[in-house]
Amino acid sequence: MLGELAAAPARKGYGIAYDLLGNRAEAEEAVQEALARACESIADRRDPAAAPAWFLRIVTTMCLRTLRRRRLRRRLFGWWPGKDNEGDAGSVTADTGTDDIAERMHGAGAAAPSEALADHEALDAMLGRLDQLSPQQRTALVLRYGHDLPVAQVAELIGVEVATVKTHLVRGLARLRDLMEEHR
Repeated sequence: MLGELAAAPARKGYGIAYDLLGNRAEAEEAVQEALARACESIADRRDPAAAPAWFLRIVTTMCLRTLRRRRLRRRLFGWWPGKDNEGDAGSVTADTGTDDIAERMHGAGAAAPSEALADHEALDAMLGRLDQLSPQQRTALVLRYGHDLPVAQVAELIGVEVATVKTHLVRGLARLRDLMEEHR
């Protein structure tokens, strides 16, 4: 069963971790820590079919811890090295809807190179603003719109009720729109 976790779920876990943390080293560390924790308690799993979802929940928990630590360090020291958050917002505005955000996170789109560059810059600006959201809001947005997971699965991965995820999504999108508008 551990071999199964080290294959596809680990790759999906890395994708989720990288999208949440925006840092290759931290994403790799989160997946490695999740694999280590899974090794410790995999024998206790009653339902082998649920192991991949269980593993992704461990990855998400590791990422939330990293985001909380990052936020605490930023509050204590006033900075945190990472992405440049001063990019131009481009065409992402306060009027950008959830479908537009999901489309940008999936890279759908532009035919012309200049449009592709503008979309890439707007996506970078939006992803930089994600760092300013609460860890729960960021996690809910990335899992829902970045990885196309249904709200119920996002709730399962985060370990909260569906209504709580919906609240994180609504508040996170509103805050993201405000942040994009401020930096326009």
